Amino acid sequence: MKLLVVWWWAPKNSKEVTDRFIQWKSKGKYEVLYPTSTMIGMNKGFMIAEADDIAEIQKDVAQWTDICTFKFIPIMDSREAIAVSRQ
Repeated sequence: MKLLVVWWWAPKNSKEVTDRFIQWKSKGKYEVLYPTSTMIGMNKGFMIAEADDIAEIQKDVAQWTDICTFKFIPIMDSREAIAVSRQ
């Protein structure tokens, strides 16, 4: 399953988010298809990941939930979506 993972944080947590990210090491078994990126000036980040089990991504998210809010959005390639819709 491919997921767009979006997270955001309160401005007061910006320094803590930065400090943790510098030290962060992935714990889950999943592939990052689009690297962790920051939406400048918005206190938001995102990545695209693929995992057989969403719980693998949640292993990483768990260590951030005290300072960030997360949303997981299932996605697929547009060509895939067209093929599925035509079935």
